[in-house]
Amino acid sequence: MTEIWDLLDENGNETDEIMQAGEPIPEGRYHKGADVWIVNSKNQILIQKRSPNKRLSPNVWAMTGGSVIKGETSLQTIQRETLEELGIHLNCQDLQLITTYQTGDVWLDEYIIKQEIDLQDIVIQKEEVSDVKWATYEEVEQIFESGQFLKNRWEFVRSFIKDFWKN
Repeated sequence: MTEIWDLLDENGNETDEIMQAGEPIPEGRYHKGADVWIVNSKNQILIQKRSPNKRLSPNVWAMTGGSVIKGETSLQTIQRETLEELGIHLNCQDLQLITTYQTGDVWLDEYIIKQEIDLQDIVIQKEEVSDVKWATYEEVEQIFESGQFLKNRWEFVRSFIKDFWKN
């Protein structure tokens, strides 16, 4: 089933327009996305490698996230995506919105959560994800610097993640 997205204006506000995922986004319009950065008690970040079959950015490391579908909030999106892609139920009351920004044709809500997850309990959705691991801040930084991390994400959240660890 094709996803339907609400279109946003240049300020991130919903318009009355919609579109199907996969179609070109009209000039001056954006869609909404959401990501979650899962951090454990060792201050490691759960990252996942995108499937080689992904149309955009195959075989690169990323956080969990996706596009907000019509009628859904960004919080519901990360809950859905985390369950679909990794088989993980998030402790939603612990989620914190850390930033919202525009990159390319997407307005993104970035969330962070401190949650313990055993890698053995993860059930990977093979169409979306090929691998998953815990990584330190420095390891994610190295993956990013080598060009193997999803573009337009880490550079927007790295300072928020460092601040999160101070709390």
